[in-house]
Amino acid sequence: MPVVLAMHFPWGRYHATPWGRYVNEGLVEVPPSPWRLLRALYSAWRVRAPELEEHVVCSLLGALALPPSYRIPPYRIAHSRHYYPDSKHRSGSVSTDKAVDAFAVLDGDQTFYAVWPIELDPEQHAALAQLATAIPYIGRADSTCEARLLDRVPPEADGHARAEPIGLDDDLSERHQLVEVLCPGLPLDLDALVQRPVDVRATKRLYPHGTRKITYAVPSPSQPSRPVSRTSSAITVVRLTVSGVRQPHMSHAVPLMDAIRGACIKILTRRNGTFDSLLAGKSADGRPLTDAHRHAHFLPYDADRDGRIDEVVIWTPGGLTAGEVDVLDILGRRGVGVPEGVTGPRDLQVLLTASGGDDLLPDEWTRPACRWRSVTPFVPSRYPKRHQSSDGYVHGEVIRELAYRGRSADALEVWERTNSAFLGFVRRRWRDRKATEPRSGHALELEFPAPLPGPFALGHLSHFGLGLFEAID
Repeated sequence: MPVVLAMHFPWGRYHATPWGRYVNEGLVEVPPSPWRLLRALYSAWRVRAPELEEHVVCSLLGALALPPSYRIPPYRIAHSRHYYPDSKHRSGSVSTDKAVDAFAVLDGDQTFYAVWPIELDPEQHAALAQLATAIPYIGRADSTCEARLLDRVPPEADGHARAEPIGLDDDLSERHQLVEVLCPGLPLDLDALVQRPVDVRATKRLYPHGTRKITYAVPSPSQPSRPVSRTSSAITVVRLTVSGVRQPHMSHAVPLMDAIRGACIKILTRRNGTFDSLLAGKSADGRPLTDAHRHAHFLPYDADRDGRIDEVVIWTPGGLTAGEVDVLDILGRRGVGVPEGVTGPRDLQVLLTASGGDDLLPDEWTRPACRWRSVTPFVPSRYPKRHQSSDGYVHGEVIRELAYRGRSADALEVWERTNSAFLGFVRRRWRDRKATEPRSGHALELEFPAPLPGPFALGHLSHFGLGLFEAID
């Protein structure tokens, strides 16, 4: 007879940050790790049931050290943000620290079920039943929990998704994601189980000794319905928010945009095989589309002007299909980033927050203006001709790029400015890192004789974030 521990969260919220991750990453440990469950049982014994025999509890915890399987109710990941005064507020200046409170919103019966394929002796069974009812919360103290021991998984859990350890040869469905779960080593080391996080950090370890990470196939969270602009039926703009330990720097726009596009291509290919796609920018036979730049532009957006990427704006003048927008929904359930060994951001999460027409583009990218300024470096697509001046070379390349996109360039004036922030910009995709040194980047100002609306994304790698301009008044 299996051992079933039911963990019901009456408030419908489960707060728990995975061990070794920073709270402001916004991650939630779903399912509750075996290591977390054993620590909760041990704490309940010491604080609320000290009358239980030590040898009974220790043998019980040792038996529960085996990785369980789980039944997980439908859930969504959400968070709230809180701003607290930091140490500088004593000096009279206004200064705050942001704290992210991430949690899982549980639907259905709001109950996790952990299932161990073992049998307990009567003493262990009685001890587990008592300890389960003594657990006040699982995870952070916000996660009020009503736990109980069951003889079997109840019928109301039949609709719950399963989360189980996965092997190298197991197939992963689109509705599941791979999650590393912290588990105790075998046999269980009780001294390691009771270590405080501060004690673990003092030994310069990220995880307690006597633990191991096991990969589980965990059901993906359900996604909220995406807001769609009602001003246009064609979906030409999709906005994705970016979150991580720290927001990626604007100088890493190209490798990040390349990684997001690569992840989209992987999902598209797995779902639909090969076909012409404006999101991927490829035809069915894998060749780049020659559509006068009507395929997707992956553009970085620094909303608060701190030099870091807050959103990725995917602008596709030719429009996206419903299936391609769904791919961007799926992307929000997976981590994105550049591969190991490549300079650039990794371990990031993206979330689709809006989709619709061009009215969703940032105002400074689209409003009519005579003067436009570089947001990211303009990199010419061609090398200069022999004996061609630098000014004439850049001016000619800008005019050529505008004409290729059907934009008038009569009486255009181009000035090159100094922008030290552009010196560190990556100017090649990580897949092209073995190519020759990329062309230099230029900080430009363009002046047209009459106001023109944007957006303007020009030059080499303009579909990956370079050559982006904003209107200046």
